[in-house]
Amino acid sequence: MIVRPQQHWLRRIFVWHGSVLSKISSRLLLNFLFSIAVIFMLPWYTHLGIKFTLAPFSILGVAIAIFLGFRNNAGYARYVEARKLWGQLMIASRSLLREVKTTLPDSASVREFARLQIAFAHCLRMTLRKQPQAEVLAHYLKTEDLQRVLASNSPANRILLIMGEWWRFSDAMDNFQISCLLASTIGLMIFQRFWQAASALPIRQFPLPTP
Repeated sequence: MIVRPQQHWLRRIFVWHGSVLSKISSRLLLNFLFSIAVIFMLPWYTHLGIKFTLAPFSILGVAIAIFLGFRNNAGYARYVEARKLWGQLMIASRSLLREVKTTLPDSASVREFARLQIAFAHCLRMTLRKQPQAEVLAHYLKTEDLQRVLASNSPANRILLIMGEWWRFSDAMDNFQISCLLASTIGLMIFQRFWQAASALPIRQFPLPTP
């Protein structure tokens, strides 16, 4: 999904980034040249006495409308799916942070975990948009963790792995200050983040189906 600033509709028509014009520019040029050729050949065509009805063009228009409608519905369905996944991600992040905050008394540890949460959301967003991540993630991750994330083929999953390591070796786990059921619940909530990341990545990678 491309987030654009507020622009006038006339300027938005000529926006090149994210537009389909870059892919169909050669076809548009070919159609434009063909139209010019038809205009110059029109006097010669009228002398032939050949007449065409609108039926072939109507059938062609219906076929194109079905094709474009299918592509539009597939694209909108993908947008809705991505929006639902992002909403689930935000809900899961707040729930997980609430559980950790009510479990661990150390506020410094909670802030560290919160930074990991924020880093994961930014990392997943920039991975889907194919944007550089080092500058943004440097605000939330430690130096050694940042190097591990940037060197990974799946940066978002690497942050989740660091998050799991942080929870496994936290003081509350080492000192057995929480019950096994609560520890298992928080571990399951971290695992759900893997599922959400795995569900979001195919939206970017898989091509749209064609009829």
